[in-house]
Amino acid sequence: MKVNKRHTILLILTVLFFCTSTIHAQNRYDMQGRASELFPYPYKDLKFVIPRFDRQNLVGGNYFNSYVVRSVMTFKTTYHLRMEVPLANTNTSGENVFGLSDINFRFIHTKPIHEQLYWGYGGLLVLPTATDKSLGAGKWQLRPQVGMIYFMGNKDDVKGTIMLGAEYRFSFAGSSSRQKINVAAISPNIDYWAKKWYIGYYATWTYDFENDILDIPLDVEFGYSVSSHVVLSAEYILPLIKKRTYNNEYAFKVKYLF
Repeated sequence: MKVNKRHTILLILTVLFFCTSTIHAQNRYDMQGRASELFPYPYKDLKFVIPRFDRQNLVGGNYFNSYVVRSVMTFKTTYHLRMEVPLANTNTSGENVFGLSDINFRFIHTKPIHEQLYWGYGGLLVLPTATDKSLGAGKWQLRPQVGMIYFMGNKDDVKGTIMLGAEYRFSFAGSSSRQKINVAAISPNIDYWAKKWYIGYYATWTYDFENDILDIPLDVEFGYSVSSHVVLSAEYILPLIKKRTYNNEYAFKVKYLF
């Protein structure tokens, strides 16, 4: 495995820093499912960290593993800044390479429409921080986003959410030898919340204009609260279109609430 020792030390320190980060928000819903991660408003005052392992089995027998720590900060209740620091390893270059992947920042501003209906807009900035060519896109990217979320049930007994988001992913700088990013995406998501568990469909449908690839996957996640502080979840993704770049993908997360 090819590893840069200086980068590895930096990665470890970065992950430890973000593991101590907190998420602050204010309102009245006990958040289950993906809502508190993808559309972080509204919920009660929370502090939690989410380490995530993701494995993507690529076409041709290769793989791409990522190890992500997510941190979110809230400003003036409706402004949210999320940062993800991903480590990764892959064999796409012919050897097992480990290092930092592309760090990203996501900014969202949300507004209420009705008692249980909210909308938001913002964007995601991807930095070409990968320590190896095989671990990142090599491009600066922007992803303008807009979305809505509806909380089913009532404010004291939410049964789930219906979410719809749209974004356009494009590259604007970076290595001239790397392929441009030019992707449109929509996310029609729905989930159900029980007292101690949730299940949801969290797919993102994408069309890659550069490679003429449409991806409409089956994407199901199940989560269970093992205690008042720990939520475990597992996700499975299966592409449903014949022309594809990956065979399947699965992920495991641990949410720890302080």
